[in-house]
Amino acid sequence: MNATTVSSTAPSSPRRDMPSRGELFRLTLPQMGLMLCHLVISMTDVWTAGKLGSDVQAATGVVAQIFSLLMLLTSLIASGCLSTVSQSLGAGLALRANRYAGLIILLSAGMGTAVALCAMLAAPLLFTAMRVSDELRPALSVFFTAYCCQLPFYYVLIMVNSIFRAYKKVMLPLLTLLLMAAANLLGDLGFGLGFFSLPAHGAAGIAWTTFACSLLGLTGNLLLARRYGLLHRKTFAPWKWNRRAMPYLFKVGTPAAAGQLITQTGSLVTLAIIGLLPDSTNVLAGMSVGGRVQAILMFPLGALYMSMVIFSGHLLGGGKRESLYAFGRRISALTGLTLLAPSALLWLLREPAAGLFSSEPAVLQQASLFLAFACLSAPLTGMTGIMNAIISGAGATVLSCRVGALTCWAVSIPLALGLGLGLDFGAPGVYAASALAQLVAFLWTIRLFRRKKWLEYGLRKRHTAQKSGGTHDGTRRSDPAGKEKPFPGSGKLS
Repeated sequence: MNATTVSSTAPSSPRRDMPSRGELFRLTLPQMGLMLCHLVISMTDVWTAGKLGSDVQAATGVVAQIFSLLMLLTSLIASGCLSTVSQSLGAGLALRANRYAGLIILLSAGMGTAVALCAMLAAPLLFTAMRVSDELRPALSVFFTAYCCQLPFYYVLIMVNSIFRAYKKVMLPLLTLLLMAAANLLGDLGFGLGFFSLPAHGAAGIAWTTFACSLLGLTGNLLLARRYGLLHRKTFAPWKWNRRAMPYLFKVGTPAAAGQLITQTGSLVTLAIIGLLPDSTNVLAGMSVGGRVQAILMFPLGALYMSMVIFSGHLLGGGKRESLYAFGRRISALTGLTLLAPSALLWLLREPAAGLFSSEPAVLQQASLFLAFACLSAPLTGMTGIMNAIISGAGATVLSCRVGALTCWAVSIPLALGLGLGLDFGAPGVYAASALAQLVAFLWTIRLFRRKKWLEYGLRKRHTAQKSGGTHDGTRRSDPAGKEKPFPGSGKLS
C-alpha cells in the first residue's frame, strides 16, 4: 500500500475538521448586523411614535408585547429549520436540504396566516382582558390591524432568513434587513411625521410602513433565494415526502418553542414576586436599567449562538461527531474565558454604567445590585448558551428545554420566593436565586454535553447513499445491504 492510499483512508483528525477562526468570524459578524438591523427598526418605530404623542408610543409598546408572544411560534419552525437544513447540507444531501426549505416556507406561510386570523378575531376580547383604555384603543387598533396583516409575510421572511443562515449565506439576509431598515426610517419619517413633503398619516403611517417593509423584505429574500438557486421547482416536494419529513421538524421545533414559552412565563412570575417587595417600582426600574447594561455585554453572544447551531448541524450531518464535540468544548471554554475580563470590569464600573440610563439614586442602587449578580454569572451564562446552541443544532432541543424549564420553575422561582420573601432578603435574594439557577443550569448542561447522548438526536444519514448507487441529492437507486436508515419516526424519505 503506497503513501497516497494510506493518506486517503486515514481518518481525519477532529481538529482538522473544526471550522476555522476565519469561517467563524465570517458567519458571526453578519449575524450581529442582523440583530442590529432588527434593533434599529424597532427603535425607529418607538422614536417616531413618541413624536406623535404618549398614546401612540404606548400603543407601539403594547402591540410589541403582544406580537413578541405571537412570534414565539416561529421558533417552532425556526429551530427545526436550522437543524434539518444544516444537517442535510453537512451530509451532502442537497435535495433533501432544499426540500426541507420548501416545506418550512409553506408551513410558515400557513401558520402565519392562521395566527393572524385568530389574533384579529380575538382582538376585542384581548383588549378587554388587558384593560386597554378608551384613549389608547384607537391607536392600538391601527397598529394591531397592520401588524396582523404583515404577520404571514413576516413569518416567511424570518424563515427564509433562517434558511439563508443554514446555507451559511448570511450576507443575503443582512442585505435584505439593511434595505428594510432604510425603508422603515424613510417611511416613518415621511408617512408618519410628514417629512420629505409626504402626507403625514400619523400612527397609521408608521403602522402600515411596517407592513410595507415586511412585504419589501420578503420580496427581496425570495428574489435572492431564486437568484442563488435556493428556490426552484424541486424545492416544493410532493405531499408524501412532506408528510414523512414533518415529524422530525416538529420533534426539534416543539421543545424549542415550549422551552421559550415556559421560561418567559417563569420570568413573568419572577416579576410578580418582585411586585410583592417593598419599593417594587424602583426594583423593577433598576432591573430594567441593569438588563440594558447587561445586554450590551452579552450582545455578541446572540450571533455566536446562531453560528454554533449552524456549525453543529453541518458537522453532525457530515458524520464528524468527535470534531463537533471537540469544537463545542473548545468554543464554550473560550467564551467563558473571554467573558471574565469584561464581566469583572463591568462589576467594578456597574454604577457608572447604570448611570448612562438613569439618574435616580434609588434606581441606580437597584441596578448596581442586579449587575453585581449578573456579572458574576455572565461567564457561566455564556458557556451554557454555547453548549445549548450546539445541542440544539444536533436536534436535541428537548434536552435544552428540560434544563431551562426545571431550573426556572424548580430552582429559580422557589429560591426567589424563599430568599426574597420568606427570609426577607428582598431584591438581592431574587437576584441571588437567578444566579444560583444559572449555576445549576451550567452544571446540568455540561454533564449532558460530556455524556454525548445529544449526538443521537440528529437526522440519520443514509450511510450507503453515496457508496452504493446513491444520487447526489440523498435519494436512493438501490440499497443492496438493506441497511438504509430512515429519519427517526418519519419513515423512509426519497
